[in-house]
Amino acid sequence: MKGSELDNLVADYEASGCERRDSSLGIQNMPDGYALMLNADHTHYFWLRHDGAEGAVCWDKWRVRRGAFANAASLSKEREGV
Repeated sequence: MKGSELDNLVADYEASGCERRDSSLGIQNMPDGYALMLNADHTHYFWLRHDGAEGAVCWDKWRVRRGAFANAASLSKEREGV
């Protein structure tokens, strides 16, 4: 279900001029339920999560990717109660 929710959100963002850029990471991937997005100005990246949350805006797509993995890890710790 995460995939279809994320795809719908990505479509909304693309309609406003943003681009999904997961493919620019080569063999690397984003965490499950996250998309790497390029803003409408095509100057900065951010991550978009399946529930609509956005990560910090940065020119470095690798920093954004690391931030998405850190966010995913913190969410899993919250669910585990750690």
